[in-house]
Amino acid sequence: MPGKVNKLAKGKYLLLAVIGFCAIQVAVRDAGSCSAPVFRYALERWKPDPYKGVFIHRGEISQKDQALFEQLEDVSLDPDNPLNLRVRKVDVDTFPEERLQELLKGPIPEKLPLLAIWYPDQMGKAAPLWMLELTSAVLKGLTHSPKREQLAESLINGESVVWVFVPSGNIKKDTRARELIRKELDLALSALVKTPYFVMSGAREKALSYGFPILTVSRTDSEEKFFLDLLLNSESDLHEYSDEPMAFPVFGRGRVLGCLFGEYITQENIEGATNFLAGSCSCEVKSMNPGMDLLMAALWDKVVLGGLFVEDDGPLPDLTGVMPETPVSEGESAQESVPEAAEMVVDELPENADTAPKSSGLFKSYGITLGSVAMVVVLASLVLSRRRKEN
Repeated sequence: MPGKVNKLAKGKYLLLAVIGFCAIQVAVRDAGSCSAPVFRYALERWKPDPYKGVFIHRGEISQKDQALFEQLEDVSLDPDNPLNLRVRKVDVDTFPEERLQELLKGPIPEKLPLLAIWYPDQMGKAAPLWMLELTSAVLKGLTHSPKREQLAESLINGESVVWVFVPSGNIKKDTRARELIRKELDLALSALVKTPYFVMSGAREKALSYGFPILTVSRTDSEEKFFLDLLLNSESDLHEYSDEPMAFPVFGRGRVLGCLFGEYITQENIEGATNFLAGSCSCEVKSMNPGMDLLMAALWDKVVLGGLFVEDDGPLPDLTGVMPETPVSEGESAQESVPEAAEMVVDELPENADTAPKSSGLFKSYGITLGSVAMVVVLASLVLSRRRKEN
């Protein structure tokens, strides 16, 4: 029984986060919140959080390794297809050994050079997501894959939320889960078109279209190894449920809301996630919203520079009551808005870094009101208490 309750708590990450944010939305709606849907606001305004990495070497770097490192840097700074990754070199002969061990959360590997990469905001708080020899194959896998390119293209071209579906390999489970997701998303679409959100295109007003495609990524697809690593490590315990189908709603500029798996792929949970992402954006500050950005190379600024929401007959107007999360001065690129990130990545490590393993990321400190926190706790407790009694 304890194991069952524990699994329930883990499987409810996404649902409870959505419940909490719905409560917060109700509390602040009358205070002048943004009327744009969450997915649209995120696509227009929320720049992807950067992954951080260090290329660890000893002494002089070979020409081959230097060339690969420079290629990785070039991809992250590519104005046509930027990758949200910031890397720098660390020479173990000159960098303090204790500090590097603290960074890696373990001993320095004997075989060097290697590349260590962390999830956004996890450097100094958790072990790296990857510690790899930098080869041509690794470079290609990190920066590009067919499914990630398809995902980015779908979001840039106007799909509201892409549901990334990772089958378990059990045909019965996978069919049931996929059919339920498709059914609920179709119902959500039919409801949303009845109450459209209107956007300005130049001097004309038009209804914002909605779309909820399903993108299937097989666990055995070798081209998607890095994409799968990103998804399956996004919550600390997902590997315990490798025999279950999983669904990851992705919105904005490649931001994963969370994961639903197995028996928690339900009508209630799918509807809750969809309603949250298609509902009004009550909190414009990205860090105060649930989710985690994927490592992806994409020209997201195409959305506001003439692609999806802008036509040639006029500029994109500001959304009512909305300010950008981080103001960027005229002529400053998305890459430049991160102050010297490539040079400062290691120096940003705090002296008293939290060594706790990475959690799902959905229950960060949001800076919300005490009343909203209490509401979330009460709702969550009721859900879990009810299921404990049933079990």
